[in-house]
Amino acid sequence: MDGKCFHERREGKVEPIRVLFQSMEDCQRFVLAVENYPFNIDLRSGRHVIDGKSMLGILGFGLHRVLDLRLHTDDRKLAEEVLSKIEFCICRENMNIAI
Repeated sequence: MDGKCFHERREGKVEPIRVLFQSMEDCQRFVLAVENYPFNIDLRSGRHVIDGKSMLGILGFGLHRVLDLRLHTDDRKLAEEVLSKIEFCICRENMNIAI
C-alpha cells in the first residue's frame, strides 16, 4: 500500500490513535464520518485488522474495547479533518498528533 500511516506521537514514540465505541450509534456515526475518504482506514485489536469503514467489522470487535486506528494517507489536512469528525470516540490520553 502506498503512502504513510497517520499516527500519533507520544513521548517520542509513534503510536496508532486509539478509539473506543460505547454504543452502536457511535459505530454508525464513525462509519458515516469516514466512509467517503479516498484512503484506507483500519481498526486493529490484537492481531486482527478490519476495514474501519465497515460497520459489521467494527461491531464484530464488540463495544467498549479500545481499538488502534490507522489512517493510510500522507495528507495531513485530510487526516486532521477525519480526526476532528471522529473526536467523540478518540481516547483522550492520545491527542498529540504527528505524521
